Amino acid sequence: MSATSFAGYLARLDEAELIGVLNARPDARTEPVPRGFPQLAQRLSGPESLGTALVTANRDMVIAGQAVAVLGDAATVPAIADLLDADEQIVCECVDRLRAIGLAWLDDARVRLPERLHDHWRAELGIGRPVAVLARPVYADDLRATAEALGVDTARLRKPEVISALSTAMSDTKALARIVTGLAGPERRLLDTLRGQGIPGRMFGGYRTDPAIDRLLSIGLVIKVNHQPEMPAETAMAVWLAGLDRPLTGPPRLPAPRLDADAVRGAAQAAAQEALRMVTTVLDEAARASIARLKRGGVGQRERVRLAKRLSVSVDAVTLWIDLASAAELLGETEAGYAPTPAYADWRAAEPARQWTTIARAWLAMEHAPTNREIEDGKEIPPPLPIGSAAGIVRRALLTASAGATVSAAAAEIDWFCPFHDYDADGRAKTVAACVREAELLGIMTADRLTELGEHVLAADAGELTELCAPLLPDTPCRVLLQSDLTAVVSGRTSARVARLLAVAAVNEGRGSAEVWRFGPASVRAALDAGWEADQLLAELAEISASQVPQPLDYLVNDVARRHGQVRVRGARSCLRADATLIKEILADRSLRSLRLSAIAPTVLCGPFDLDTVLSRLRDAGLSPVAEDDSGEKIVEGSDEHQAPDAQQVVFAAPSRLDAPELARMLMADPDGAAAAEQTETFMLLTQLNHHLDEAEVTMLAEAVDHKTHVRISYRDKNGSRSIRTIQPQSIYGRWLDSWCHLRNGQRDFTIGSIESVAPAG
Repeated sequence: MSATSFAGYLARLDEAELIGVLNARPDARTEPVPRGFPQLAQRLSGPESLGTALVTANRDMVIAGQAVAVLGDAATVPAIADLLDADEQIVCECVDRLRAIGLAWLDDARVRLPERLHDHWRAELGIGRPVAVLARPVYADDLRATAEALGVDTARLRKPEVISALSTAMSDTKALARIVTGLAGPERRLLDTLRGQGIPGRMFGGYRTDPAIDRLLSIGLVIKVNHQPEMPAETAMAVWLAGLDRPLTGPPRLPAPRLDADAVRGAAQAAAQEALRMVTTVLDEAARASIARLKRGGVGQRERVRLAKRLSVSVDAVTLWIDLASAAELLGETEAGYAPTPAYADWRAAEPARQWTTIARAWLAMEHAPTNREIEDGKEIPPPLPIGSAAGIVRRALLTASAGATVSAAAAEIDWFCPFHDYDADGRAKTVAACVREAELLGIMTADRLTELGEHVLAADAGELTELCAPLLPDTPCRVLLQSDLTAVVSGRTSARVARLLAVAAVNEGRGSAEVWRFGPASVRAALDAGWEADQLLAELAEISASQVPQPLDYLVNDVARRHGQVRVRGARSCLRADATLIKEILADRSLRSLRLSAIAPTVLCGPFDLDTVLSRLRDAGLSPVAEDDSGEKIVEGSDEHQAPDAQQVVFAAPSRLDAPELARMLMADPDGAAAAEQTETFMLLTQLNHHLDEAEVTMLAEAVDHKTHVRISYRDKNGSRSIRTIQPQSIYGRWLDSWCHLRNGQRDFTIGSIESVAPAG
């Protein structure tokens, strides 16, 4: 193991430092875990792993890392500080932070980057061939003109000596950057264009018509190679340096919040409890009648408006609760729409701290902002469908930056904390506002600061978070007070039993710290239609109430029950039975004439309309009919609750992860991975079929094939299109991998040799 390698550096870390890296890079702890430091280095250097870690870096860390890529073997802390005109202490802090998240290491005094990250940054900066390489085929006279433009005396120098002198002159990146800074707009824009070409620094065709190119050729920043202008790597470095709007600044100084945690605790608790109540209410509604689904999937605007009116909340809030319930695997898709998954029953019965932990962590991990769902191809992607977005990294950066500071100040500096978001000013403002609004609805932020709940979300894992939040979110018992005005006042956390009973027998009139439900003839009749008997309904109300059932409510239930079923509708398209007096009243009722009912006996009517239509029209006329089947048995209406399939049939389970201390001990006990399991037949076959995956990636893919687990792959199809897929491999046949593809929601075959990278699915 080379002393200068990434694996060698990792092996030299002490236990605390290694645990820190593993905590910062949780994907490295996903099963199958790396065996030995060489595999750990490969796992941390994977493109998916590097990308996940990079979005946690701040602006200074990115600039310092790019400076390492620019300087190459000359990258030391003093050299970086000199190149950037920055304080060495700030550079040290940036390098230490990059090391802490596994994006850099020290080789004696030199700063190193993982090879993939080094190459990525050089390509991103447009750093192509150095002048010593691209100058070889250049005509000697053109080369001399370029060198002389940069102040090199080429008299009596042969071509190799001119190339050497030119390389020396262009090695002063800061001097070249000063030249770039002094250029006019067209030349600067052209340099940026050259730096952004697919082949770094090269432009094809037609340059003679552009005076800007001639100007760049005349001052030596661009060289004519085979009749085409090309930018040397040294110029690309200078363009990058000149484009930095400011040097390393260190973390922005953010003011501390004015209110302490105690002052905002009550508001946070109220918001968190309201969030739980609303998610529960939406899911209870979906259990009674599935939330309507669009043909293409998702809940449309009309259905969200209907729910918002019914629940007396904003449409944005409904969107948030739907997205949260789906992300927490409590809401799933059915043929009829969206309904609770089996996991909802356990969540519904759990204590508030565990309930809130589930939805808060789901929100933190979400990649989009539910209250600011972005547009794709000019169309809204309705909830709870996933959508590509950078809102997730903005959210996590904003919360982290707000620890100990005001939220507004952290939001104003979000570009420093989150340099990879890619939003313009308007998009950034909308995304930040959505993140703050959602955090306030969840009790994570309030009064321009993080709450205790918010601080716990950032600092704790799921188990610890529930424990920490328990004192802040006590379980308040459900208390129901039945009143003489035919209302029920519900305080505390509404139990599933109470919610189910009131939803079927009463109408909600107000939600808040206490809910108000009103009983009426129609709502009681609906309960009887659903199969309740009067005595059973009154007994259940007495059991859930803190007081006796008031006499007016008792009278109401019994009166509705007395009239319930006086008219019985048999589904024969259709046949009505009632006493002779009531039959005459129905026939005389003008509002029912359109049913075209006719008497076939003194107590029997029949008509051409179906059962549901007749029932609805009779109820509109103030009657209380009961449906019968063709044998005369009463039909109980609406007794089934809607439920989505098991969450595991909709989304895959996240792979298990080892604790950082446990993996650190394993690695330190076996640094070379000598105790790793013998390479399987699947591993050997995959190695033969794919020659560019490293050992750690092949191990992950072989494990997924052998145990039917999930992995995320980067795949390039026969047309050259690249996509990221989460797959569950089933088998290998020939040179193909038969897998279930979650992107396409179906079985797909992948050419094994076209798999470019493999990463954990979670």
